[in-house]
Amino acid sequence: MSASVLLMAYGSVESVEEMGDFLKDVFRGRPVREETVREFQARYRLFGGRSPLLEISRRQAAALEKRLGIPVRIGMRYWRPYIAEVVKGMGEPVIGLSLAPQFSRFSVGEYQQALKAAYPGRIIPIHHWHLQPRFLDAWAERIRAGLERDRPDVVLFTAHSVPEDPDDPYARHLAETREEILARIPGVTWEFAYQSASSAPLKWLGPDVDTKLGEMAGKGVRKVLAAPISFICDHAEVLYDLDHLHRKSAEELGMSLTRCESLNDHPLLIQALADAVREVL
Repeated sequence: MSASVLLMAYGSVESVEEMGDFLKDVFRGRPVREETVREFQARYRLFGGRSPLLEISRRQAAALEKRLGIPVRIGMRYWRPYIAEVVKGMGEPVIGLSLAPQFSRFSVGEYQQALKAAYPGRIIPIHHWHLQPRFLDAWAERIRAGLERDRPDVVLFTAHSVPEDPDDPYARHLAETREEILARIPGVTWEFAYQSASSAPLKWLGPDVDTKLGEMAGKGVRKVLAAPISFICDHAEVLYDLDHLHRKSAEELGMSLTRCESLNDHPLLIQALADAVREVL
């Protein structure tokens, strides 16, 4: 058996000059207003003009390949390198592993569909890995470091919002992840909110971060530490939404908002990914 692993993520540009084409992909070929392109370019310039998503994903893939001893590749849903291109020629079975730990049909489900449409051979999908012990340990370690560094009043767990769907397990998976992390750091005062909802006219999971910050400010909270548990690496939703947009909101409320270091290529994260793959082989 010549199994291989495809790590899948949303995708993001490495240069603001690519933004128009990237957004056209995200909007499935529909025209994108120039002002929208410029707005996103301005956001990216706040953290250096490029997303580190692909670079970090490649480091994760290299570390996972070394640990597993089988080929590991990276494929993106909405940008290069595309899932449909990368999966060509990969050995069977292809283990489809999303870099989003909790399952939602709006994220992981779309990555798995793209893989299924592109690859005619045998696929072993890993739909979620949000309770892998080493993943939870990694987050507990990052949060402890943030607690020691910033001495916050509250840890605010955050996650990417998705459209409401009572049949989608995403919210439950997030709660399970949060509960297992809290079991590793007992006694922490915490809250939870969603971030990064798009402007699409749908009902999104809430409350959002700004709403939750307002509630906490009203209770006298002054120092908040964000732990974005649906993300495993630095990219736009972390570097812009949390580090700029919501940090500014907190400051306007007389609060400070800091953030835990992302997992990125933390050895415990790589171990968690390896454990998820080994469980299905």
